[in-house]
Amino acid sequence: MRIYIAAPLSDKDKTDRNPSKVVTDYIQNLHRMCKIASEVRKKGHAPYIPGIDFLVGVIAGDWEEDDYRNTSMEFLLVCDAILVVRQSWGVVQETRVAKKAGLVVFYSLEEIPKK
Repeated sequence: MRIYIAAPLSDKDKTDRNPSKVVTDYIQNLHRMCKIASEVRKKGHAPYIPGIDFLVGVIAGDWEEDDYRNTSMEFLLVCDAILVVRQSWGVVQETRVAKKAGLVVFYSLEEIPKK
């Protein structure tokens, strides 16, 4: 299965919007998502990690937040399932889209069967 890893990236819900803290939080969140994706891969599935495309945005130099979000949503729509790691505003939106598209929704690694 192609499984979209849904977890907060930017910690937008936090009140501390110090730019260096925002960057640090993003990198730490992406790191956690990569570790979870590795576990999904060990079960025999293909994970997609939103946020990995940040390098494309760095190279292009002109990507806005919506560019990242739109790219992630396109990948979500070709996945078979979504793994909700932790809730956030963005994860709620991704889960809503996934359910509407008929994707399987997992709320823990343990729910994902081995291939």
